[in-house]
Amino acid sequence: MHVEPLGNCLGPTGLNVNESSEEGASFASKDITILPDELLVKIFSNLDPGSLTHCQLVSRRWQRIIDDQMLAPAFYRRCHPTERWTHPITVELYHSSIRGLLVGFSNLGRELAERLDKSLRHKHFPEILFFSTAKVIAKAEALTCQHVGTIRHSGMVFSASFSPDGSYLATVSLDKTVKISKLVAGQWQEEDTIGHSQVVNKVGFSPDGKRLVTASSDRTAKLWRLFNGQWQEEITIRHSGWVNDVCFSPDGQRLVTASSDCTAKLLRLVNGQWQEETIIAHSRGVKDVCFRPDGRYLVTASNAAEIWELVGDQWRQRATINHSSPGVRAYFSPDGNYLANAVAGILTIWKLVDGEWRQSAAIEHSGLLGRVCFSPDGNYLLTVSAGQTAKIWKLVGNQWQQKATIEQPGWVNDVCFSPDGSHLVTASDDRTVKIWKLVDGKWEESNVIMHSGFVSKVSFSPDGNHLLISSQGSTNKIWGVVNGRWKEKVTIANAGLVRNTSFSPDGHHFVTASDCNATVWVLKSKENADSC
Repeated sequence: MHVEPLGNCLGPTGLNVNESSEEGASFASKDITILPDELLVKIFSNLDPGSLTHCQLVSRRWQRIIDDQMLAPAFYRRCHPTERWTHPITVELYHSSIRGLLVGFSNLGRELAERLDKSLRHKHFPEILFFSTAKVIAKAEALTCQHVGTIRHSGMVFSASFSPDGSYLATVSLDKTVKISKLVAGQWQEEDTIGHSQVVNKVGFSPDGKRLVTASSDRTAKLWRLFNGQWQEEITIRHSGWVNDVCFSPDGQRLVTASSDCTAKLLRLVNGQWQEETIIAHSRGVKDVCFRPDGRYLVTASNAAEIWELVGDQWRQRATINHSSPGVRAYFSPDGNYLANAVAGILTIWKLVDGEWRQSAAIEHSGLLGRVCFSPDGNYLLTVSAGQTAKIWKLVGNQWQQKATIEQPGWVNDVCFSPDGSHLVTASDDRTVKIWKLVDGKWEESNVIMHSGFVSKVSFSPDGNHLLISSQGSTNKIWGVVNGRWKEKVTIANAGLVRNTSFSPDGHHFVTASDCNATVWVLKSKENADSC
């Protein structure tokens, strides 16, 4: 399959490349290399999309190798630098939903579907699909939207998340339920309901999307498995206190729960059965648990944060970070070499050195820390204190240095990095969204987007080319880059305060959680304007 080089439509991810000149095209007609294809592939696999596109000018042979094998994976790595491709994209999923979305999106989408039909067995098909779909959506200068599902609850919906392949959606409500919906023939239909006797605190899909776990204040966590197209309850994990948090290991073979009963329970999947592997005790309730991206380390956070390492089949305690406050949160950097530990207005950063975790920095805010996140490449760290201040820190050598302070006249409600880390967005009570761009190592204010109500949520599309903005009782807007500039592409009416928004993994759908409903929309190009 021939995958076209990236064009100017992918501006915000930093993936712009120039069109080939006539001189370059003439140069490309010469086959000047005698290196074997296998060696060229190894060399090209370390290059970014822009460098690969310039390499295409060298010879037709290089152009063929890059088009067929290198460009799509490089684009995916650029958007998700530390994430392995784990999305279970299958031929069945492509035919059942993704192909239809492309055909209905635009004429360009229909042409792409015809090309993809011939490449289903390509070893890089998932990356090619991600790359090609992103390019098609980004090229649309204006979008329309079609309502394709409403999931109704009897209580406020505060979370809505897609499965890794985008075929399922889990919505969480104060009505003590989680509803699982499926994309069927272009519409989202309710499939199952997970009921608890108290509020659900956390929900998460396994990395392969075949399991779903919920944590509740009713002292249980429930694990459901997708089997023969049906969601079946697999196991109930019981605690003597609220279950505050739950998460899967990156390979999906382990599961950890955090409870106010002062324990974290770790389970392992053995021969298709979940077995309790160990119980980690704290002196106070456990609020937060997370695995390092490679699954080798686990952190449990209470009044102390404990770091555990998997050695063989045993979990061994490697460090204890003591605090006087129980409000501890812990975050691994994307490469897993740093751990950020937030308590009140202080963030301590720990580094893995020769197998030991050592404190490398302490960052202070004047107010309570409300949000902490690493950039996708791990080079920057964002801290937001309760109020109007966000600070950006950069890893320089072995030190975290403050690089920017973002002051907002209103309360900062949400922040996020773009998938490639080149942009940062802040949403505020002052009715503005500010886009910050990384230019020559400095963060500069790039755009200010005004709304009629205070902005509650913002989120980037998986490729970073679009931004979904929701404001209180007003509108949802999608902005994208057209000819190098951010532009509003579509606006839809919204009722009530949006508490959660997200794009589907393929970027075609987005969901907003507001009041007692979660609403799902599908995007189309303006050329299909009759769909809105």
